[in-house]
Amino acid sequence: MNKLINYLIGPEMLWILFYLIVLIIIKSTNSPVRSMDSFWENMGFIIPLICIPLTFALYFIPVIPHKWLLLRLWIAGIVGSHYVISKSLNAHSEGGPGVGTIYMMGMGIAFLVLIVSTIFVLIKFR
Repeated sequence: MNKLINYLIGPEMLWILFYLIVLIIIKSTNSPVRSMDSFWENMGFIIPLICIPLTFALYFIPVIPHKWLLLRLWIAGIVGSHYVISKSLNAHSEGGPGVGTIYMMGMGIAFLVLIVSTIFVLIKFR
């Protein structure tokens, strides 16, 4: 049972938590609202720059097995950042090419942060 709990605590749970936080913010602000547009635009940058390093902080928790953690971090990072950025940009009051560009930039930054975080983890923990 303890082994199962160790595998349940991981990057997937963190990305579900990030997604739920975005849903709560959307519900509490009754988005799409024009006054929140700059916040939603910034989420394309905030999510990759804050959420991905937070998921890589799982390496510092000793009860989490490191055997497949890097692969799990990459898969959860790509899928999770897609869903969280997409959901946050859907709350933008006016869609258009600007919102799509923010999504593409956010995913590009997510890939860069994943690469940099992987290099850091490999240097620090191998």
